Amino acid sequence: MKSTNILIACILAIGISSCENTSEDPQDLEAPIIDHASSTDEISPDHGEVFTEMMNHIPVSFSVEDPSGIGQIKVNVHANFDGHSHARVLTNFETLAIDDIYAVDASNPDFQFPENSTRVEVGTEATDIYWSGDNSRLGGPVLAGMYDFSITATDIYGNQTTFADGSSYLTTIHIRTEYAPKVTVSNLNDGELVGTLGESLTVTGEISKPDHELSGDLAFIWIKLGEEDEDHDHDHDEENSRISNDEYVFDKMWGSSQWIAEGTGADLPDTQNIDLSTLLSGDNKIILPESGDHLDLTIRAEDVNGNTIEKTYEVHMD
Repeated sequence: MKSTNILIACILAIGISSCENTSEDPQDLEAPIIDHASSTDEISPDHGEVFTEMMNHIPVSFSVEDPSGIGQIKVNVHANFDGHSHARVLTNFETLAIDDIYAVDASNPDFQFPENSTRVEVGTEATDIYWSGDNSRLGGPVLAGMYDFSITATDIYGNQTTFADGSSYLTTIHIRTEYAPKVTVSNLNDGELVGTLGESLTVTGEISKPDHELSGDLAFIWIKLGEEDEDHDHDHDEENSRISNDEYVFDKMWGSSQWIAEGTGADLPDTQNIDLSTLLSGDNKIILPESGDHLDLTIRAEDVNGNTIEKTYEVHMD
């Protein structure tokens, strides 16, 4: 009987000990937090950032924090010339395709961080992403256009940030080069195009092939006019002053795109220089709607090598 009591006591002791250990087990179910580095006010690259013809790299700067410890951080860059068709490049140009992995045992020493780190800061020249120059990640010239840049992170328990809840960082950046097509609109008023409701919109300027040894002939143009981005900071006097985003007021293509499956239209009037006022005349006039106050005019041009430029201009309507 005495031995039975001892056995029961041992079982109870083990059970209590097990419960105590369970209560001390980590209950972290939260993903890491991605934010700006302590030396800056914003994550770099910023949302929609444009890298002009004189730039050659993406400055990468951010922080990741998790009280339990950080397991892995991933920085990804890939082409988004059309919303991810991933068409095959048939020239010597290269898309910027980056998949940098930061971890305790990362293969690149510049991407390593100490074990048990609860905060990691990224922001040195070694972690910047170059597409030309001595530190270039590419073997040839970069394809100009829009790229998706993202940051994701996982803690030591496998909790991962996601794009669905906004805990991962995602933005589209624009890489412009000296050899990509040029788009110039010359009749802007305080940075906007101005038009009259119900009448044709005047757009002057040009789309041209630059005088550069790597430049190719113009191959494709897409011009569309539609509702402005909902994040745009404009005051609207009337609640229903904005048109539906389901349809564009104007949406036309010329030439043939390397990136867009259905990107074909009428023949280009020229492959070197196209006058916008002439292109947008006659049957191609842009007629503004009868109501509303602001829209966005987007002009996209692509050359035979796949280099792309896209510019958006606000259109104020009176």
